[in-house]
Amino acid sequence: MASQEATSTSPANAGPYFLACNVCRWNSQEIGMSFEKPTSLALQLQKNEDALPDVQEFDNLKEHFEKHLKVNTPSLPSSFLSFSSSGAFNKMMGGGSGLSYDLQHSTSGSHNHQQQAQGRLDDITNYESTVQVPDKEPATLDSLTSLRDMDRISSLDQRYTQLHDQSYLMNQIHPQRIHLCIKRSKRCRTCRHILIKPEQKAQATRFKIKLVAMNYIPTITIAKISASTTIPSTSSQQQHQQQQQSLSLNVGVPTQFALKFINPNYEELSVTLATPQPPRRKPTLDPSANDNKDEQHQNLPSVNGRVTILSPHFRINAYNETIEYDDEMYPLGNSSSNKAKSGKSASWASGIYEKRNNYTSVIVEVVPEKAGELKFPLLVTCNYKSDEDRMDVSSGDIDEEDMDMDSSMDGSRKANSSIRMDDDRTKSYSFWCVIGLGTVQDPSIPTGV
Repeated sequence: MASQEATSTSPANAGPYFLACNVCRWNSQEIGMSFEKPTSLALQLQKNEDALPDVQEFDNLKEHFEKHLKVNTPSLPSSFLSFSSSGAFNKMMGGGSGLSYDLQHSTSGSHNHQQQAQGRLDDITNYESTVQVPDKEPATLDSLTSLRDMDRISSLDQRYTQLHDQSYLMNQIHPQRIHLCIKRSKRCRTCRHILIKPEQKAQATRFKIKLVAMNYIPTITIAKISASTTIPSTSSQQQHQQQQQSLSLNVGVPTQFALKFINPNYEELSVTLATPQPPRRKPTLDPSANDNKDEQHQNLPSVNGRVTILSPHFRINAYNETIEYDDEMYPLGNSSSNKAKSGKSASWASGIYEKRNNYTSVIVEVVPEKAGELKFPLLVTCNYKSDEDRMDVSSGDIDEEDMDMDSSMDGSRKANSSIRMDDDRTKSYSFWCVIGLGTVQDPSIPTGV
């Protein structure tokens, strides 16, 4: 919602107001839609819709025929129309001739009443329209036949949002009132955490209730580190083959990947990575001990190679919204890129590929041993210090009515929870994930047609 620029004579908060989009620079003044005040927009739009000729014509017709609608009431008695079956009707008719005489007398009386009602219907005065409704069909047909751009035609969903005037052209689709949406409160079945909480007047689009997957778990992506060697000038087909060979995974060839972690928290995050190691058989007197270890590792997915994380312990800076805007306004220049290149060798030696803003990339070295799909399980443990002492009622996570129930079940829930809170306000949580690297090719095996 925006307003006209204030002049020296008009106050700063004077209208008219209009709707404006900061992306496409569209405003509602182009279609003649303005508002007297920035509040109660639905009522102001309702007044504009009531002023349409179609709506006024319908209101006049309703007012004209409203005094004659009572004539259409059914003249027959309700008891005569309430027989549910023909058997009940025959039973009533079989009572005697007196009943049939009364029925004939009542039907003849009702017939006379219908004739009188028909006479009153004929007395309805003719309606004369006081509003001239323009016929838009010829203009619509002419515009559609001369149209050359299909993007100017509105879709069926867009026409459904404007039922009173379903226009075929995009420039005639107007903003509509927002329908009332009601959200039901929803809780987790296990921990009774509030997932959805109704809000009558939402002042912000941000979720007030923090969810684990959205607000705590970092976003993980992986990409192969491209070689710095340049491809000589050859034919396009040979260049494509060389690029495919450089991106493919081969058996016995070490390959480095950049594993990127994006921190969604407003606090600094400490991450520890671990991969499952194959069980080592130790010489023991009891051979069943090694068998038990083998059974435990059977649940983990098999890895067709050796995976080495060069930096299993690292930190990620806190999320800061202002840094993203600064990067868009002031992009990195040549001087900063040269500094980054000079310090790249030092960071690579520590296993950190890139560290910037709220994300950190570490180097993962993989040596494939078998042909086929290559993926490995990864255990991620995150630690961060929170500003909140505990989850209380003010944070919206727990209601007051559930405080007693939560305190009685502290022991069972603490045992099942994956998030731990220490005395120094340090929270820790861990989770397993599977990282897919692609398909491994064996150059010793010729590819058949």
